[in-house]
Amino acid sequence: MLSDHLQQKSPLPTDAVSAVDAAALVGCDEAQFVWRNDDGGFTFRYGDDGRYLTWVPHDQCSRLDDASRRSAWASAYIRVPQFTPVHPGLGGWWTTSAAIPGDSAVSDWGLAHPEQSVIAMATGLRRLHDGTPVHDCPFTRDMADQVRRAHRRIETDDWQDAPDDYLASWSADDARAILAEGVNLAQDLVVCHGDSCAPNTIVEHGEFSGLVDIADLGVADRWADLAVATWSLGWNFGPGWDDIFYAAYETTPDETKIRFYRLLWNAGW
Repeated sequence: MLSDHLQQKSPLPTDAVSAVDAAALVGCDEAQFVWRNDDGGFTFRYGDDGRYLTWVPHDQCSRLDDASRRSAWASAYIRVPQFTPVHPGLGGWWTTSAAIPGDSAVSDWGLAHPEQSVIAMATGLRRLHDGTPVHDCPFTRDMADQVRRAHRRIETDDWQDAPDDYLASWSADDARAILAEGVNLAQDLVVCHGDSCAPNTIVEHGEFSGLVDIADLGVADRWADLAVATWSLGWNFGPGWDDIFYAAYETTPDETKIRFYRLLWNAGW
């Protein structure tokens, strides 16, 4: 899961779907590899207008359906991809979407201009959280289910698997205590992105443009997004960007919620 939230811009010989395969699905001359996730999905760019094709394995059709339903609702409030109907192909499922103007915050430009990318991430989440009506949102994040999954993961050896050592010093008992404390925290409910890592913000001319990968969008505490977004800053841009993010979002860090939601995201996925 975790490498989904780092740069993955190079195709591999072992990839289940190639750019040639993607081009054949949409009937164009060529396509360009964009992204690979740890669940076996791929994204490709194709056509003169830069459309995107997303392919997932056969057992993940629901991810595309989830993203499409959330996009249809959220697009009234914030720029997100607009999807075509889902089709079977190459042993899985695929859909296409029009490009959002700009590039990922971890594009070559974004990595070369980290301050602008970080501010765009914070601006985008603030716009989502403040401008999307929480009481009208038909989608929720099931925190109780995430907590149950996190407790199960803590019984295994991989719950601390992360791109940095943030969780490394915690014992299993520490993690259980953080979960127990977190479920009793007051909730500051907003419409959350659900996977707010740096690659899922689109930046155009140094400004926030839109959000992608919205299959987990739903009502949750705003720190479910902020904790993960700031965690991903170090993975993608290096250390030292948290203060700039918080200033742009206009908040100060809540360390108790940060611990809880980072653990919940990492172990409760």
